[in-house]
Amino acid sequence: MQNGLLYMNSLDYFSNLKDEESLALRVDEHEEVYGILRAGPNEKGFSTLALKLGNGEEIDLGEEAILTAKFPRPKNTMLFCMGALGDGQYGVIPGEKDNQIIFDEKFLEFGSHLLLITKPTEFSSRINAALSKESDAFGSKIFHDGYGIVNYMSLKGYSGPIGLYTKDTKYSWQMEFRIAFGVEDHRLNNRGAFEFNIGDLSDISQIIPVQALIDLPMTVKRRTYIEFSDEHEQISG
Repeated sequence: MQNGLLYMNSLDYFSNLKDEESLALRVDEHEEVYGILRAGPNEKGFSTLALKLGNGEEIDLGEEAILTAKFPRPKNTMLFCMGALGDGQYGVIPGEKDNQIIFDEKFLEFGSHLLLITKPTEFSSRINAALSKESDAFGSKIFHDGYGIVNYMSLKGYSGPIGLYTKDTKYSWQMEFRIAFGVEDHRLNNRGAFEFNIGDLSDISQIIPVQALIDLPMTVKRRTYIEFSDEHEQISG
């Protein structure tokens, strides 16, 4: 990766990995799922699912019916997954405890070292520049902005949209950030992956042992600042 190669696997790949179910590493049966609708009780009362026939007749599918909508081209929807430190929906970084970032030892299952990006804005710029030259890559509304921090929630009994940036809470230790876009068949390698070269990253990155982050947690410091404008003064936290 430091040489600039982002090796991107597909939704189809992550949905069908074997022998990782118990570790909650890369395999996720929900990766291909865009959303789930369930019949049964909910916050607003009770939902039903029905099948409408050509003659207008509707057949109730029963109180335990489940409708699953999947992404249309899972083998062509590519992901690059990283860990990222960013506040979640509750204003704290996943893994944060007492102003420290505690890294799970399961990170060692991915390898002994990691690449730390020291200038994320420049990293993003290089991705965008390289992507603009890829004539066989494509976007879609289902990719949203094409990147984002993953939101974690319990998907047991869940009914509603999932998309690319929602995962079950059992994966929350990964603090995941995703890059996503589509790629046409003829650009995939013989394993179904896309080898995306964005140029050398050695000037904006460094390689460090994973164990070092586990042994010496990062400290989080949050400060209050005052923002001034011509019309008003605003205090932010």
